[in-house]
Amino acid sequence: MTSNDLPLTLQMARSSAPRRRTGCQTCRSKGQLARSSATTQLSISSYAIPFKVPGSQNDRRLLHYFCVQGSSDISGFLTSDFWSQTVLRESHQDQVIRQALVAMSSLHLNYITSNSEEGLVRNVDTLTQYGKALRAVRRRLGQPTNATLKTVLVCCIIFYCCESALGDRDAALQHLSNGVKMLASAQHEQAGKESDDMKKLSAIFERLDMQASFFEDDRSPLLTFSPWKSVVTRDDPLLHEESFSRLQDAQESLIRLQAWLYHFVNEYAHLHEEPKEALPSYVLQERDALVQGYTAWGKALNDFWVGAQHDQRNLYGYRTLLVQFHVCRMILESKFPKNDDIFDVSPNLDVQMILDLAESLLQHTVEKNASTNATKSPRRNFSLETGIVAPVFALAIKCSDEAIITRAAQMLASSQRREGLYDAQVMAQIVTQLKTLREKGVPCERALNINGT
Repeated sequence: MTSNDLPLTLQMARSSAPRRRTGCQTCRSKGQLARSSATTQLSISSYAIPFKVPGSQNDRRLLHYFCVQGSSDISGFLTSDFWSQTVLRESHQDQVIRQALVAMSSLHLNYITSNSEEGLVRNVDTLTQYGKALRAVRRRLGQPTNATLKTVLVCCIIFYCCESALGDRDAALQHLSNGVKMLASAQHEQAGKESDDMKKLSAIFERLDMQASFFEDDRSPLLTFSPWKSVVTRDDPLLHEESFSRLQDAQESLIRLQAWLYHFVNEYAHLHEEPKEALPSYVLQERDALVQGYTAWGKALNDFWVGAQHDQRNLYGYRTLLVQFHVCRMILESKFPKNDDIFDVSPNLDVQMILDLAESLLQHTVEKNASTNATKSPRRNFSLETGIVAPVFALAIKCSDEAIITRAAQMLASSQRREGLYDAQVMAQIVTQLKTLREKGVPCERALNINGT
């Protein structure tokens, strides 16, 4: 789950993933757009919106959909304060955010109910709503107020979600980059005096920042990394977590560990093949600190879980964090010095256990889709948050156990799931292509024209 561990992600994903235009004019000229409203998929007896909504009935229906299903689906297997509270509250107070949220809800509903993903780009009403939301933000930037920063940051997240659903990774990453730059500037100016709202926005930007770095092999996380010597000097709790009060706290801590691991592996990639005795002492010391951090995190999560009763939503969030934790821990254990026994052993019982956890989450999704009351027969799932697609993909491309590779590819292919920039079916195609290359004796790095470990 670092750029050196997923060296093939972007060149193959870029060539495999369909590109979709969000500009309506081209599609209109080719007669490809339909006007069927996404809200025809809704069955509403009473609205679940906690406030009065000005605008059309269609807007109210889409916000209702967001309240009863969309927010939960978009947040993935873990609850998110941003999707369950912040964005809805801000949309009540700010027309620009409300317009963006309506557009995103329409895109999300279209995505999960269309007969094919291509059906998403042919809906003129959905794309018109999205275009209006983009123009509304531009107008707000042209007439800034004290609330403009928060408005634009929220909209950057919403637009990242929209473009991810549309399959336009470049546009999604541009929205994220704009938001990250604005947030970093604000954090510098506020110098530790962030409001609660800004802290919540920072948390989701940090998660998306890491997601983008997992996906883009030449991108480093910008918001969540501190040099390890500073961590030690400050006696940072990241090295000795004792407990968590919420799963969200555990998630935020894991994001920091992932960012640290990402930078560590990339900084010393040139030492990847060196034996332990040839590694500089500072590399081994930092590795030991990372091991300490991951060990403390694992114990703190276990103590949190056994120390109280939890509902089903917490169960699936807990399992999601375990999947991500175990994959990162295995990557760390396989590095500096290189340890082929971590991923090359066959059968690989540790990885089978991780896939068991991931499969239970996919089965939960199937059951949830079958019981939903908000839409008719969801055909696929879209979450903005990183869940299990990237970790399962990482295991599939790093493991030598053929049973693992086959099982992971099947799980991805059958999941009909997208998590942010990661489309499970595209990832499954990449795994299958790599397996074919290996069987032909073609080195994957050579076939992909990629240098690296």
